[in-house]
Formats: sequence, structure tokens, C-alpha cells
Amino acid sequence: MLRFAPKLDSDLTLSNLRIAILNYLVAKQNDDRFILRFADIDSEIIQIFEKFAIKDDLRYHQQERQSIHQKLALGLLESNKAYICVCGDSTKECQCQNLDKKSLQEIKESKKPFVIKLNSDEFKDIVILDNNAKPTYNFTIACDDMLDDIDTIIITKDQTKEYLIQQVIKKLLGFQKETTTYFVPSIDTQISLEYLLKEGFIPDAIINYLLLLGYKDAKSDIFTLPEAIKWYDIAKIDDDNQFNINRLKEINKQHLINIDDKELSRVFGFADSDIGKLAKLYLNKCSTINELDKKIKPIFRPKDFDNDYADEMKITQNVIFNAPMIDSYGELKKYILNNSTLNTNDLDIVLSLLMTNQKNDLTNLDKIYDCIKTYILEVIS
Repeated sequence: MLRFAPKLDSDLTLSNLRIAILNYLVAKQNDDRFILRFADIDSEIIQIFEKFAIKDDLRYHQQERQSIHQKLALGLLESNKAYICVCGDSTKECQCQNLDKKSLQEIKESKKPFVIKLNSDEFKDIVILDNNAKPTYNFTIACDDMLDDIDTIIITKDQTKEYLIQQVIKKLLGFQKETTTYFVPSIDTQISLEYLLKEGFIPDAIINYLLLLGYKDAKSDIFTLPEAIKWYDIAKIDDDNQFNINRLKEINKQHLINIDDKELSRVFGFADSDIGKLAKLYLNKCSTINELDKKIKPIFRPKDFDNDYADEMKITQNVIFNAPMIDSYGELKKYILNNSTLNTNDLDIVLSLLMTNQKNDLTNLDKIYDCIKTYILEVIS
């Protein structure tokens, strides 16, 4: 049994996302269950997981088990594995574990705020219930690992101390199950997952990159999560944690190339494989959905006639409006020349302005026309 139980006091980081992906991946490899635990209700992370096709087998909020956590804490208190502490935030060495029964009774009757701390030689002053009787994060994780019978844990290396505290708590609770643990380095970057999604990096590419980071034995540089499940070995992740946005761009580009043409067109508001093919024509210079969008939208935007070629554009536009359906770009140029006084010198520029709203990039005009010819009257308007 595996779980993802982040302490989310901010947006989901790339490091946390990688941990979630790895837990899901190993659960699938082992034909095991994957549990998603929330410290608090968080619909945003659910939406992200759905976007990334990470499906949990069990999902709950840790506060749903608060009464169970409280009972387990009181059980530790009754067995002298925990103690009542009234020190609050005092930096003085706590002596509360030595309080006698009379003193404890006086504390309870006075209603003076107190917490319950772990009675452990390994770690000092570990609070398991705060002064509102709310279980702390490490305590809830330890309790739920025991209740869920977790046997494999995948976490970041910077959570090592928390992990060790949780192990002590489990031991005091009597949980003796052997646990396989993997420590993965946190990803060294200030770039957020929110930024990547807004910029148009697709989930498959982000997953691909996160699994490839620090992994030297991949079967391929480009893969999907279902494909990685067949061969990925979590034990082969090394300490390379330097995020490289340019590498991610290359991976993203390859995934965009691999997307079904019709499916890609939906991103731009179409359901037409020709528009997907049109988008892919720009992948020699673009690598994200946003970059492609800046190429596709101007094609279907009203054209700008405020330039040196305004007269030629209007003449060409009128010829095309009155033309039959023309199959190829070469035939279109011949038809325009035969039915106007225009010369061939600037015709590519004129058609580029009418078809793409750009005049400097004259490459692929024939291929662009093949993709938009059924929309040509709309495009040149």
C-alpha cells in the first residue's frame, strides 16, 4: 500500500508532484493500492491529479479521522509514552514529563492550556496534540500509515527528519510492519507547476520530464506514464535535481508532435485534424501550447490592411472570394495571377499577410494552405 500525503500550505510544487507520480507508478507496478490523503479539503489538487491522470484508489481528508487520532494520542498518554506539557513556547528545558498525578489533576481543573508531547529519547518536545486537541501533522501521518497498513513510502530527502519522527511514533503505537522507503531529492527550481500549465506545457510532457530527471537508464527519452510503469525502477533515481526548462521544452515539443491531430485541434477550439496538422507546422519554432496559440489565432483573426500591401491584399481577397474551391497553393497563385493585374514578385507576401497576418515568414505557405483551404474565405476576411 502506498500513499501521497503532502503537508500543503502552498501550491503543489514540482517536487511534490513527482512524489505523487512515483507513488502512483510503484503502486501500479506492484498491483497495489494508491491512497491520496489531504491535510485539509483541497479541490485544486484533485483537479491537478485528474489533469495528470493520476487515479487514487482511496481518498480522504485526515480531519475525518481526527477522533481516532485523538484516541491514539490519549492511549500513548495513558501508557506513559506521551505526557501533558504546559510549557507552551518556552525555550526552557521541559520537565513536564515528571509531573505527578496531583499536578496533572490541577492542570486539568484549572483549564490551563496544555499540549501532549511524545515521551521519546530519540526526539524531544515532539507535540502530538496541540492546545486545541488537534493532532499534529507528523502524528496524523504516523497514525494513518498504521491504519492504512502502508508498506512502501516515497518521500523527498528534505523530509527525512519528519520521516524518522513518524517512525518513532509508529513504534510507540505498536506498528511493527516492515516499511520499504525511498528518498528522492527535491527538485531545484523556483518554477511552479502553475506557471508551466499556464505557459502551455502539457501534463504528459511534465510527467515525462519529472520521471526522466536524475534517471540514467530510461528505455526512451520520450514516454508516457503508462509506458514508464512497464520499465521504470525507482531505485535508479540519482541526486541530479537541476531543473532544465529547455529540456522540458524539447520533451513538450515531442509530445505535441505525438498527439493525435484532431485531439490537438481541440486545444484551439476546433475538432478538425487539419487544424492539428496546421499547429504542428509551427513546431520547428514553437514548443508549448501558448506559443502555438500565438501562431494559430492570427490566422483566424480579421486581417490588417494597414500596410504597404493593402491594395494588393484587397485585390487578392476579392479574387479568392469569387474563385471556386482550389486544391493547392500553387494552383491558387496561378488562378490569382490569371484573374488579376498582380505580378508574381510580391504574391507570396500578400498571401502570407492574408493567410497568417505575417509577412516575414514565407516558409510552408503551401502546407498552411492545405490545412486551411476549407476555411479560406473566413481566413482572408
